[in-house]
Amino acid sequence: MRQNNGFVLKEIANIPYLLPYGQMQADRKRGIQINETGVWLWKLLEQDHTLEEIQALSAEYYNIPKEDLDSFHNDIYCFIRLLLTYDILLDDSSKYRHKNSMTLSIGGLGILLNGPREAFPTEFCPFAVNSCERIHQRVTFHAGFPKVRKNGNLLIRNEELVVMETTDEYILLFPAAKSIVEIHMSMDGSTIHLYCMPPYNEGFHYDVFHALRLTYLYLAQKMGMVALHSASILYKDKAWLFSGHSGMGKSTHTNLWKEIYDISLINGDLNLLAFENGQAVVHGIPWCGTSGICTTQTVPLGGIILLNQAPTDRIEELNEDKKQLLVSQRLISPTWTLELFDRNMDIVESIVSKILVCKLHCTKEPSAALVMKEYIDRYLNG
Repeated sequence: MRQNNGFVLKEIANIPYLLPYGQMQADRKRGIQINETGVWLWKLLEQDHTLEEIQALSAEYYNIPKEDLDSFHNDIYCFIRLLLTYDILLDDSSKYRHKNSMTLSIGGLGILLNGPREAFPTEFCPFAVNSCERIHQRVTFHAGFPKVRKNGNLLIRNEELVVMETTDEYILLFPAAKSIVEIHMSMDGSTIHLYCMPPYNEGFHYDVFHALRLTYLYLAQKMGMVALHSASILYKDKAWLFSGHSGMGKSTHTNLWKEIYDISLINGDLNLLAFENGQAVVHGIPWCGTSGICTTQTVPLGGIILLNQAPTDRIEELNEDKKQLLVSQRLISPTWTLELFDRNMDIVESIVSKILVCKLHCTKEPSAALVMKEYIDRYLNG
């Protein structure tokens, strides 16, 4: 594979980008921002190389330890796949251009996507793996309408989602998503048929990426995991989640931690919670709102902090019932039926009893992060 000469490496305010020009721009091809490693790889691909050569040369250049090679090779593989998806690289062998499946590992669950490579949202690339011990969910893309349009018992309906239940599957409609006709999902969440309308452009990828969040969270819930609307940080080797209604300031608060204490951000909008091997954990997932902040890692969960805007900064401790109630109200995992609702509540109960849960009444000033940090430190030392 090699560079597509319809793209150029360009620095804008000292930030490197690969940008289309000429016919590529006329064809509305998409450019991307890259990092220092991406710049090195782009220059390497002035000459034709196989994937194996790229991985080997990159590992040698960066002096990657043997124990980190698998992870490093996978990162290179995902980046190359991304460049091929956008036609930034050319592969004359067509080894990747005609690849019609992608295996993902998200939160310990194996997801197999079957369909045209161009249909797969690039946000999944960091979670792509060469193989998976077990495939929990198979997603098949179909261009066009299903041969038989079925209806079922209506469970919920709003401007964004319609859920119908038949004897053996759910039918999901997304009224606001022009690229999606409908999705058929088996009752156990293992089989997904996604009927869609090309072209496979940015709007298509956006619709599919968000629709598949719903099918993934349905499966994850069956596996004992729930998704909390929250922004998260890594502090003292634990994840701390800050949750509140839109506009409540969760991104503002987590950014204060990053600026003042130089901590890492885990996810800017959504966190997948589980209770595994006697410990509450947070699994990395690709869905992160508009923040662009996510990780593939799994981290022990330290606590959930519920945010409330206030003129001064203070901590409110909560009774057990309030902890479970308020956390459950911030979930976005499915509650189409009473069974699903009860499952959410059971999972929350198992998690919140093992972690810190409190409410932070806060300003948007640095003092809010200081008050919360001191409280967490006391909790950890307590």
